[in-house]
Amino acid sequence: MIAIMVDSAAGISRQEAEQLGAHYVPMTYTVDKEQFVEHYIGENGQFEPFIEKEDVDRRTSQATAAAFTAAFERQLAKGRQVLCITISSRLSGTYANAVMAAREVNADEIKVLDSRNCAGGIYFLILSAKKLIEEGLTLSEIVERLVTERKRIENVFTVNDMTNLRKSGRLGVVRLSVSTILNLRPILCLQNGSVYSRGVARGSHEQLRMLAQSVPEGVRFVVVHSREDNPQLPALREMLRLRLGDDLELRIVSLGPVLSIHLGLTYLGVCWMGSAEDAARDASPEDGGSMWTGEA
Repeated sequence: MIAIMVDSAAGISRQEAEQLGAHYVPMTYTVDKEQFVEHYIGENGQFEPFIEKEDVDRRTSQATAAAFTAAFERQLAKGRQVLCITISSRLSGTYANAVMAAREVNADEIKVLDSRNCAGGIYFLILSAKKLIEEGLTLSEIVERLVTERKRIENVFTVNDMTNLRKSGRLGVVRLSVSTILNLRPILCLQNGSVYSRGVARGSHEQLRMLAQSVPEGVRFVVVHSREDNPQLPALREMLRLRLGDDLELRIVSLGPVLSIHLGLTYLGVCWMGSAEDAARDASPEDGGSMWTGEA
């Protein structure tokens, strides 16, 4: 049997984790020198005031090697192999910690995959992994398929305030001058695991229009990253349905405290899995990405 393991950047609820057979390794975050553990989505309490508060030191920490070691050992003791899918190695040291733990525990029974993504992107990989496990593929075969599958995932998002992203140091090639001055809103994306600029919108309506139009026609399932109380969410939902049809399935996900600290609370994003043809066309030489398979 193969167990799926993810870090808390996957943005899943406890119920979803149980349904998908996914096991969870938490990240942590610190506010004013007090450390907190990030729990499943919906179980982190009222963390938003910590993020909105000015002049407060906020830091995040990757899931530790010790936490992965303990989690791996629990699954191996049950006679399971482990497929570990982590947040992009270009956004966090979590992948490196998972690899370190796997080397110490049992390299032959564990494979660690860099998702080159976060939140909804990891969710799509979990769905694919679960399906491949049910089809009876070996651990090595599943990882090979997921390396291809992750190229199909697109993650486009926006924020109304760039302050948190600037402080996070996670920006790739992004114009740091973009802000809400002159009502300009950045449209950003995760590309090969890093944050890049996809364009700039002028005003809220254009911002939502660009998000909705980034999703290709024919997509039937979209993960929307947004707080439930985001006043822009209803308009984005409507734009997506008008573009993609009434049978579109939407999964609305509020991000946890770790990602919210880096993005702020005004985030709004769309994530989907495109066609294999689109992935092949858009692939870059670096798309092989990070994967540790137990080899030296």
